[in-house]
Amino acid sequence: MKRTRIALGALAAAAAAVIGVPSTAAAAPVAPAIAGWHGSCAKGDFCVWSGKNGTGTRCAWNGNDPDWWGGAVQCNPHFLVSSYWNNGYKGNLDHVQVYIDTNYKTKLGKKISPGAKRTLWEGAPMRSHKWVN
Repeated sequence: MKRTRIALGALAAAAAAVIGVPSTAAAAPVAPAIAGWHGSCAKGDFCVWSGKNGTGTRCAWNGNDPDWWGGAVQCNPHFLVSSYWNNGYKGNLDHVQVYIDTNYKTKLGKKISPGAKRTLWEGAPMRSHKWVN
């Protein structure tokens, strides 16, 4: 008799799971994920975003730029970089060096390796960059 009750209890639990009877510990709704690396980054480009994980406003270059505010590609003045991606080709001049000031002055950190994709703790002031070995 005891085995029959256990078996019937297990069968009822399995049936409830199959037909979708809500349990008392229902899962909380899951918020939709934010699409990361918004707008992507074309192969050969160095891309930066104002938001973390490649979100927010994006600026992208396939060459050097001595002034992000006044060059061929213009980022908004006072643009702070929260994430970057060196999607350049491996080979000669495949690393990116970023600078705090225009005309490649005041290096900011180490060279960024090809393929490197990173989110920064806080937005960083960057104003120029160039492709280096």
